[in-house]
Amino acid sequence: MARKNPIHLFAIAILWCSVSFAQYNSDFGSSNQCYKKTFSVVAWVLTDTMDLALPITQEIVEDALSEVSEDFSDICVDFKLCQYTELPNHRQDILVRGIHDEEIAALYRKKNVINLYIATSVVDRSPEPGYCGYAIRGDSSALPDTNLRDALFLAKGCFSARTLSHVLGSYFGLFPTYETIANGIELVDGSNCATAGDLICDTPADEPSGSNGNIENCQIVMNQQSQQTETGLTYEVPICNLMSKYPESGCEMRFTREQFNRMLYIMKTGRKYLW
Repeated sequence: MARKNPIHLFAIAILWCSVSFAQYNSDFGSSNQCYKKTFSVVAWVLTDTMDLALPITQEIVEDALSEVSEDFSDICVDFKLCQYTELPNHRQDILVRGIHDEEIAALYRKKNVINLYIATSVVDRSPEPGYCGYAIRGDSSALPDTNLRDALFLAKGCFSARTLSHVLGSYFGLFPTYETIANGIELVDGSNCATAGDLICDTPADEPSGSNGNIENCQIVMNQQSQQTETGLTYEVPICNLMSKYPESGCEMRFTREQFNRMLYIMKTGRKYLW
């Protein structure tokens, strides 16, 4: 028999922020700015019928957001949980992208805040096993005001601060370091770093499929590194970058200066409506 979880509701706190109006650089905001912005987050946790998945409590979410705030501290940005709700919606606890996500967001969305939906598993229509989470990528222009605009979806099995920071990176306009489909293949020699891959020049080109090598001291073991077909050069996989495929590699995870610049710009343009 399914456990009946109480619904915990907390009032949303609208937090005013002090915004710096320093000049942008040629493309993005300067990460030397202190944005002094707190983003409000509401968490919706879908419960599973047999309680087989790891419970995601309010304390777990708050602790994760505290760590995420550390990841964004270079630009004085943090995240505050202002509502936590458990949803006894067992049918959609196995959340299929393109079907259940739209239904869930239509039912439970709160506008102008980040809506974090956590399910036992998140799958694509394919489906793809092991899918950890996703969000609609932010842009410099405001996205259409749909139910999914401010929705982040994460699976319980890989819920962590690092995974949440990765998805928030996408939400604020970043591509993964291993991106190839949207912008083409980034060359290891860096010659097209601004127009291909993740469009960020201070992250090295990453393997499109991820490395199969073992990790030691936050690096791929030397004799297991792969070469890029296009250049013949060896990949320097950015294992310690929060937008890589290695959020739990054990090393200190971080964003780069240019990644902060891009996110700051999106925060001040396409995502400026957020509380």
